[in-house]
Amino acid sequence: MKNPISVSQFFFIFLISTGLSNHVLVIPLLIDAAGRDAWISVFVGYFISIPILLLMVYVTKHFKSISIFEWLETNYNKAFRRIIAVLISIFLFITGFITLKETVTWTHETYLQDTPMLVVGISILATSLYISYGKLNVIAICAGVLLPFVVLFGLLVTIGTIPNKNYSLITPVLVENGWVDIINGAIFVFGSLLEIFLLIMIQHEIARRVTFKHILLLSFFLFILTLGPLIGSIAVFGADEAGRLRYPAFLQWRILNIGQYFNHVDFLSIYQWLSGSFIRLALILYLITRAFPFKKKKQRIIAQAIICILYLMLVLAPISDEHFSLFLKDYFYPGTGAFAVVMILFLTLLIKTSKNGMETDEK
Repeated sequence: MKNPISVSQFFFIFLISTGLSNHVLVIPLLIDAAGRDAWISVFVGYFISIPILLLMVYVTKHFKSISIFEWLETNYNKAFRRIIAVLISIFLFITGFITLKETVTWTHETYLQDTPMLVVGISILATSLYISYGKLNVIAICAGVLLPFVVLFGLLVTIGTIPNKNYSLITPVLVENGWVDIINGAIFVFGSLLEIFLLIMIQHEIARRVTFKHILLLSFFLFILTLGPLIGSIAVFGADEAGRLRYPAFLQWRILNIGQYFNHVDFLSIYQWLSGSFIRLALILYLITRAFPFKKKKQRIIAQAIICILYLMLVLAPISDEHFSLFLKDYFYPGTGAFAVVMILFLTLLIKTSKNGMETDEK
């Protein structure tokens, strides 16, 4: 593979793209499910994801330097390749729509109220499309440039709002909610963390083999990205008020003051959100077209442009915020976890039953 990315660049991509989901979309669902005990759900979801991530590393080890789709076609047939490609592409398409929908809605409600949603959507998709039709290392370089400032601003809002936080609001535990509520919250954490399973699509484009230590470290960073803003939101607003807010993590920017003269620094949250959305959508567009055997760059660009048009049509569709939130809560995150588990188990079975897989195990 020409121009492979490093393991560090792989980290940059997934921290900024999956981090958007963990940092923004999951937190209100967690608070709604488990209230002040939502932070316990983060621990539970993280620990139950570890065995699946370990199995995922086992799967990617057997693909070696070829893509999952080449391996399926070589060891089985084109039918298996098409089935896996279609299933993963459907998942990616839905994930991309949710990312764009949330970004456009947040942008329209916070700082561009008079700008048509179509213009906002086109602007976001155009920038993502620009870097997605080429090589993965272009996305990796962009992620590497954007991520340090995302982290820096995150530390700024975390430390700067400490005087406004009352950490006693996260206790007492298991009083208002039980273990059933905590498990319900853990399902959202589990689903968001298991987006890492998309490693199976890009493992052949990474210069070094990704080991379980790498995945454990990446999942730990994503765990912190969920736990920190979640506890901060409850400590600032309280569980009841935070549960009524759609974006509690980003509303912490509204109360941040730097000294006596600097306030209203919530414009920095725009950089954080758009950086995550930009890389996340670019990665999704890249992966969808890589799932199919497009031989020419022009074919990939046309396919990605069609996907973007479909996204714009869906974003402009009359879908209420209530129905959208229910979709995330009842279908998307539980479905993401289930899809990742089933996909990894299915690929493990294929590896065990393939000729090359049996020979590797014997060795």
